[in-house]
Amino acid sequence: MKLMRLFFLFLVISMFNVFTCPAFAQQTTLTVGVVQKYVHNGMSQDEVAMALGSPNIVTQDANGKETWIYDKMSSSITGRDKNESSIEEATAIRNSWHALGTFLTLGLMNRDVKPELKDVSQVVSSQSTLTVVVKFDKNNCVESFSYHSSKF
Repeated sequence: MKLMRLFFLFLVISMFNVFTCPAFAQQTTLTVGVVQKYVHNGMSQDEVAMALGSPNIVTQDANGKETWIYDKMSSSITGRDKNESSIEEATAIRNSWHALGTFLTLGLMNRDVKPELKDVSQVVSSQSTLTVVVKFDKNNCVESFSYHSSKF
């Protein structure tokens, strides 16, 4: 009987945690999707902090209303190295000219010309920014919010 009570108590506590702990508390990355999904007018400051984390900048106007600003930037650099033949791109055209030259000179042209290999490195970099502005009313609930995302 005690075992059944302990199991029931454990079950009740587990269910309480599932329903009282919001899913957004587990988010780690600030994205436009997170803002759209979890931030809405009327939220408390605690709920915003759980959804988005701590802001980069907190300001207060003359009326005592707070504004939280989240400003995130990420950079990505991708590199790719490979060996390519310097004449690989136009092989068909060059072979045609070589055959024509051979025909016209009756084989007097040197046929032992080999393509030279060269290293080709390609580096691609990109940056993304996300700025979220959350304005609170005098009761410290979300009055309005906006966001801007860019990638270049």
